[in-house]
Amino acid sequence: MKRKFERSFFHRFVIYFILLILLPILFSWWLYERVLNLYYAESTLRTQQIYLDNSVSVLDSSLDDISNLLVALNGNAEIINYLDYSPYKSNMFFGTFRDIASFCEELYQVTPYLTSLKIYSDSPLVIYAPPFERLDELSLDEELQEKLDGIGLQEIVWSVEISDKEGFPELYGYQKIYSSGYMRCIGYIEVQLSSDFFKEYFELLSEFSDDPHAVWRLYQKDQLIWSNAADEMLPALESLSGPGYTFSMLRNSYENCVELPRLDLRVVRSGSLSDRVIMPVNNVPSVFISAIIILLLGLFIGFFFNVALLSRRILDFSDFIRNADPDRLVPFQPRKESSGRADEIDTLVNAYNALIQENSSLISAVRKMELLSQEARYRALQSQIHPHFIYGTLETIRMTALMNRDHAAADMIFSLAALIRYSISISAKAVTLKEEFEIAEHYLKIQKVRFDDRIDYELQMEEDLKELTLPSFLIQPILENAFVYGISQTPEHCSLMVSACRKGEDIVLTVSNTGRQITAERLDEVNRLLAGEMPPEAFQGKNNGTALYNIRERLAIFFSGRASIRLETEECCTMTKIVIREEENDGKKKQEEKAGNAADTDC
Repeated sequence: MKRKFERSFFHRFVIYFILLILLPILFSWWLYERVLNLYYAESTLRTQQIYLDNSVSVLDSSLDDISNLLVALNGNAEIINYLDYSPYKSNMFFGTFRDIASFCEELYQVTPYLTSLKIYSDSPLVIYAPPFERLDELSLDEELQEKLDGIGLQEIVWSVEISDKEGFPELYGYQKIYSSGYMRCIGYIEVQLSSDFFKEYFELLSEFSDDPHAVWRLYQKDQLIWSNAADEMLPALESLSGPGYTFSMLRNSYENCVELPRLDLRVVRSGSLSDRVIMPVNNVPSVFISAIIILLLGLFIGFFFNVALLSRRILDFSDFIRNADPDRLVPFQPRKESSGRADEIDTLVNAYNALIQENSSLISAVRKMELLSQEARYRALQSQIHPHFIYGTLETIRMTALMNRDHAAADMIFSLAALIRYSISISAKAVTLKEEFEIAEHYLKIQKVRFDDRIDYELQMEEDLKELTLPSFLIQPILENAFVYGISQTPEHCSLMVSACRKGEDIVLTVSNTGRQITAERLDEVNRLLAGEMPPEAFQGKNNGTALYNIRERLAIFFSGRASIRLETEECCTMTKIVIREEENDGKKKQEEKAGNAADTDC
């Protein structure tokens, strides 16, 4: 039998020794790389975080330029007078408008990123031409409008809007314009910066980044508004929710985060750690030595425990075999310490226990067969020499000898002698079917004379079944039941037939008689007994059924469960059938011999 690899102690020991050598080396190398990668990732990400934090000041510097522009516009006296007074009464009205418009046009030339400058007012006296717009043309969302209403003098509200899905967002700035003396709000200033504002900022970040493949993302609160990677290429967010950095050696990824508080934005850089260059670390050897010592100690303890467990199991089984009683072998019960896998020792123990169990079963079956055979011979002898049977037979012989003086008496005496001789002298556990039919015929001859020719009988047996071996006293007890419970219970002429034939792969022995039929209730009880559905104790004190149960038990032992017996009724006939299933090889051989027959003969 092919042995499984994992079940071999030899292979197990080999694996342990290999692991003792390879594991420390592999673990050392793995730990070395992990420690160095950890050190490098930590130092690199810390440096990059410092750079990102410094970049905020660069962005704030650009925002300060725009803020100064707004402050200059907000403090322009001509704009304030134009919005707050009634310049149409003055000859300077149109000149003031031209001066303001010319001033705003010059701002486009000197201010980077500026794409739009608008001044909003609700005064009906203002000429609404660039850069002036009506206040109801100012379209703001609810949140932005609340922020704008809540700001004070020279405060700016910033808003980021996405120009298109693939481009950089645009930046808007809003500021209130107050009247002279700052008594009331007379308008709003709106400046729009192009997407180049953020484009140059992220180009600057990428230029000084140590990872050219980094993914940059821009978040407004928790909403992604821009990224340099496609949506399906975006890495999953780590646990970062504020400024700082994080990395995962398990996921082989890192993340830097910095906030732009003036714009209420968050910049995130993500990438992979796989391309990092490992740098030397001075304190690694001490870590390696400690880890290797711990690993070797654990492996040695595991190896020692496995060897000790194996030795104890072998010694336990050896002591059990040495102290076992040869006359009373019992199964070995191992200790419950195995891991659940069967190894060589478990296989040896299981084979030993199976052998003991099989031996016990065979001894029990032989003893039971001997007891049943002895019981059958005793019952047969008892039935043959029963006083009533002997007296009736002898009286019949006497009357026959006195009245007829023919050969009938001699035949009866011969048959009786054969019966007695078979009952007393037979000692074999198995006989041939031919012998069983011969003793059955002797028994029927006597009964035919006894019942004054009130019966007819017939015996049929296929030629190839003559040498079939079976337990002794199978047919005669069935015949006795037929006479005791069937034929003797009716004054009418009766027929009795004994047959043996093949039906397919089965051999069928049938004893049928036309005497008084068994009741349906009793038929069911007897068949339940013969099928093993009713204990034999239920038939204590009842003769009918016990002899058949004896036959059933002997058939089960002799034919290893391939034989069965049951009672059947058909019209006015009661039949006892014994069905024997042939073994596979024998069945094929018999089928080849009978290949020329069109169909099996019914019996």
